[in-house]
Amino acid sequence: MKNNKYIAAFSIVEVMVSMVITAIIIGLIFGVFTIVSEQILKFKKENEQTADFNRLSYSLNKAIFDSEKMVARENRLYFQTYDGDTIAYQKEGDYLIRKAQTFTDTFKLNLNRIHLDSVYSSTKNKVFQKLELELLINEDLIPLRFYKPIYANQLILWEK
Repeated sequence: MKNNKYIAAFSIVEVMVSMVITAIIIGLIFGVFTIVSEQILKFKKENEQTADFNRLSYSLNKAIFDSEKMVARENRLYFQTYDGDTIAYQKEGDYLIRKAQTFTDTFKLNLNRIHLDSVYSSTKNKVFQKLELELLINEDLIPLRFYKPIYANQLILWEK
């Protein structure tokens, strides 16, 4: 007596079809992953410039508010604070470096120009120091303008 036992199994054709389907699915997933990764990197790069711009704007506002004196020379900007510290901003390549006594900060922003000037109010009764920075961001020139009031006691000291 012959005992015929059959074992349930896949044929080679069935295995090959399942491998082709798996390869197609993995290829689609890899393609989607590549596209999403590129978009995330592009967004990150754009967001870094925006974050640096916002940090620079905040930092300059704080330096202007906390400073007694502002001086611009070439591609450098100096702030003399009320407590005697000096904060310097300077251009180095495509970066803007902020140096203070406690730390150094780097902004990946291309500084095109620094201009410091005195301006009067429309009624000519107030004087302001106007700080204008021109930044090159995404091929666009973006101006940043800050105004610091100059008080009478400072005007008297300047006249001496």
